[in-house]
Parts: sequence; C-alpha cells; structure tokens
Amino acid sequence: MVLLDVKRSEKKNEFMYETTVKANVGDLLKELCELHNLRLKVQRLSFACKELAKHGPLRPEETRGISEDLSKVTELDVNAYGQPTRPDESGFRTGVPPPPEVADVLTRTAEEAAAAVASELVQQRKCVDKKVCQTQIDNMRGAVMIAYPAFHRLPVYDPARQELEDREELDGASELQCVLEPAHTNLWWAGKELRLDQTLEQYIGKNEKTKIVAKLAPKSSGAPVREPRIDENTHKAMMAHYYRKQEENKKLQDDEDDSYLDSEWANPKALKSALVGNGRPVSWKAR
Repeated sequence: MVLLDVKRSEKKNEFMYETTVKANVGDLLKELCELHNLRLKVQRLSFACKELAKHGPLRPEETRGISEDLSKVTELDVNAYGQPTRPDESGFRTGVPPPPEVADVLTRTAEEAAAAVASELVQQRKCVDKKVCQTQIDNMRGAVMIAYPAFHRLPVYDPARQELEDREELDGASELQCVLEPAHTNLWWAGKELRLDQTLEQYIGKNEKTKIVAKLAPKSSGAPVREPRIDENTHKAMMAHYYRKQEENKKLQDDEDDSYLDSEWANPKALKSALVGNGRPVSWKAR
C-alpha cells in the first residue's frame, strides 16, 4: 500500500493515510478532505470535553468574562448554575463541573481521542482513517452523556454540545476550524498539482511500497511551500555541530597567552646550544 504523509501549513494537521496506486486522484482528494475535517472535529471536541470536565459548561454570552467583583455592579447572575466548585479564572465557564469520578472519565476519554489522531503518529508510521475518528467521537459522545444525560443542564451554546450536534462554528478563526471543501482544494506532490482525472500510478509509478509527502492546499492559495531538503532532526544536528565549531574557534582566537615562548622546547636555538655547549667556545685539538 502507498503511504501518504498528508500535510498542510500547520504541523498539527499532519497525518498518515494509506491508499493504493490505482486510486483516482479526485476520489482520493475527497477522502483526504473528509478525514482532515474529521481529525479537526476530534481535536475540537477533545478540547471542549476537557474544559467541560475542568470548569463545567460555558456561561451565557452576556456573562462571560465577568468576575465575582464585577457581578456586584450588574444584575446578571454569574452563578445561575450554582456555587462554583472549580472557578474559571477567565470567567468564561460556570465553574460547576460534573462529579469528580465522572469528570475523570470525560477527561481520560478526551485525552485518548486526541492521542488517536495526533500528528506525532506520523513519526511512528501509524495511519489514521475516518473509522478511527468516528470511533473517538462516539466515545466522547458517550462520556458526555454520562455526565449530562440527554444533554440535561448542558446549554445549547456549549462547544461540546455544538460539536456533538454538528452545529459548531467553522469560521476559520483558528487552525482547528480550517475545514476543507474538496471542490476548492488541490492535492500537490513534488511541486506538481495532481489532476483529478488521473490516478496516483501516473505520477508515482506502479510500486505499491511507496511513501510520498502530499499537501492539501486551497485553490486560492496557489502552490504550497516545498519541503526542505533535510529533515528537522538533521538540521538541528548540523546547527549544533556548527555552533560547537564556532565556539571552539572563538576560544582559540581569544587565547593570546604566549608564555609558552619561555619554555625550553620553544627555544629556536636549543639545538645549537646543545651542540656548542651553552655558548662556550669549542676547543679543537689536533691529533
């Protein structure tokens, strides 16, 4: 099977995908866009679930950011959900999380979901597919339902509920909201835009045991930046080597100690002195 290292401009959105050389580029592009969007949904839902377990549901919009001090000069009730047990310092959440044992389940499920689609899996050559993403979404849905059965006492504007009901805001304000539409996206490899009516075989050959770096880019952005010739770890090792050499050269340039000139071994006339005898004239006796 062909391994695709699929990238975008953000490192967090990188993932590995398994396909075949016979795959049509148009169908492959659609699969990659759907998988990319699902990965983002898993990450958004994971973050929302962890915040929900930590500080409870989101406050109504008109009370967000209002501290306890400011609540004294407004008629808005910032503690409508009850007395906070884990107050949110930013004032965006109610501070009334689920019971500790339920919150632990919610947090653990969210962390497992984030790890299942993490970009670090690329270094381990582990692939991600839509089934894995959907499984993690279902797991987090179950954990939320344990904490808030039938979404009871979970507001309709809470991010976790919006994600589970597919009503999330996708305005592209953050990297986790930058979803892709297949009709407005291109697939690039080796600086070339892959045509939708062709197959991978027409670009990379018939060898199924191939790994390539492909990039998803909006059509409006043009060609993506090409990959560097050396990988990140090699670049770091080279920079560390050159830095050590530079420091050694600095030390040699700063070392102006010439006391070694007083040493016997540094005397340029040492050999002559040894032969002549410390400057005393040599007497030659005729035989």
